[in-house]
Amino acid sequence: MVADEILAGGGRAVANYADISFEDGARSIVEDAEREYGRLDAVINNAAIEFRAPLEKHSAATFERVLSVNVTGSFNCMKAAMPLMLEQGAGAIVNTTSGAFWEGTEGVAAYSASKAGAFSLTLSGHSELASRGISCNCIAPGATRTRMVDAWISQLGAKTDQAEEEILAEWGIQTAENLAPLAVFLCSEAGSAISGNVFEVWGDRIQRIAAPVRGESIVREGETWTFAALAESLSRLAS
Repeated sequence: MVADEILAGGGRAVANYADISFEDGARSIVEDAEREYGRLDAVINNAAIEFRAPLEKHSAATFERVLSVNVTGSFNCMKAAMPLMLEQGAGAIVNTTSGAFWEGTEGVAAYSASKAGAFSLTLSGHSELASRGISCNCIAPGATRTRMVDAWISQLGAKTDQAEEEILAEWGIQTAENLAPLAVFLCSEAGSAISGNVFEVWGDRIQRIAAPVRGESIVREGETWTFAALAESLSRLAS
């Protein structure tokens, strides 16, 4: 579909439907790009799946499948792209995370965990690759109209008797076109100096999301903590 739109607009595009949860699938995508264009300038890891259910309804197989696409898939594509990008001495990687990671969204435990992985993968990628000419950033889309979100809208509408238009307005659901300019900029020469950042995009707002930081602490000078000491002190620290 996307490839068809690019071709219709006069651009060059090649589609690949390989499963990125397998190394061979990710490698075939990179090979197709090199064969078509002779180089690889950017990788945008945007493939994702989710499973909506209470935590106790998640099976181990379901949990692992979500992570295999959302985290392992991004890793596989990054790894497959490395030889070309390192040889070129330049490249850009954009991963995709979600507020479900830092907000602890109810009912999507596997998805939330996978998006935490994408966040951390981005920071590690930046630490290793920025000095070698490869930028690594992450985009956190606010609620965005996709096939995955369409399914959620249908479920929510059935549960709450809300019309689709009401849900779209209440949640401020945007279209993918709102995300594209930032993704393209981060992959361009103009954005090549930006690396190690996570940007949330929602409507007219772009906000940098900071990595988790250490907060307040409690200390027992020269002593280890005991159960009794924790019972007395930990409530001052815990949220």
